[in-house]
Amino acid sequence: MTVSLRTLRPFIFDRTWSFAVAPDELWRALSRAENFPRWWPWLREFSGDGLVPGGRSVCVVRAPAPYTLRFTVTVREMVPGRLVDAEVEGDLTGPARLEVSAGNDGGSAARLAWEMELRRPVLVAAALVGRPVLEWGHDWVVANGVEQFLQRALGVDHSHDRDHDPDPDRGAGAA
Repeated sequence: MTVSLRTLRPFIFDRTWSFAVAPDELWRALSRAENFPRWWPWLREFSGDGLVPGGRSVCVVRAPAPYTLRFTVTVREMVPGRLVDAEVEGDLTGPARLEVSAGNDGGSAARLAWEMELRRPVLVAAALVGRPVLEWGHDWVVANGVEQFLQRALGVDHSHDRDHDPDPDRGAGAA
């Protein structure tokens, strides 16, 4: 069986979270790229420029399903305090966008949206038969990532979507 990238529809993600901190405080935390590996144990490798215009960062993410993703994020446009528009290339490829805005009650909102296509043939083949597992793995990483960001970057202890994991610090893919 020949696996074609055209047979697989892109993975699309578009979600918004509310934070009980002002947009400038949220942006300051998000801008501390050197802390990403400490906040997110499933981010196994992170190196590069971080969130700066034209910046390139290399990432290795270990999902809870038995696969690892390797990709580079290049910042195409950045409006400090408001927007990061990026291009992702590697095992997954496509545009990604983070928008920060004022939220309710003096807080802030963060919208994260992307449309990714898998590029590594083994992942494309896995997605053709097991897309729900890959989507679950993605949702697990994002849900735990938001929770870990709240706790470790903002000092907020508030559960979102822990999926009843008794040890949220272990990171994705840990046994």
